[in-house]
Amino acid sequence: MTTHTKTENQQDDLEKLISDYGPSKYNDIVRAMQWARHLRRQEEFRNVPMAELIDRALFDIVSGKVKVEEIEEAIKKDLALMERLDAKRSDETRRPRAVKEESPAKEAA
Repeated sequence: MTTHTKTENQQDDLEKLISDYGPSKYNDIVRAMQWARHLRRQEEFRNVPMAELIDRALFDIVSGKVKVEEIEEAIKKDLALMERLDAKRSDETRRPRAVKEESPAKEAA
């Protein structure tokens, strides 16, 4: 029961911060989405619903807990990671598949 009340209070705080926020709020909402995607890639947040991550990211940005430079650095790291994964996947598809050798049971038949 206290968790529900705590969540409502945090939601109210977030809504108040967003409504009182300055003219950069639309850019910061985009940054919050990027930050939420970055958080999703971290082990501790993999099982957290995306809606909660977005709320957390918005609160982090609006409250000043996370700076723009930190978000941009995280985005660069995430892009580099994605490029390495894409390169690895494309290397795997280019490799010829090993030819299966026939089993001795088939040769005897």
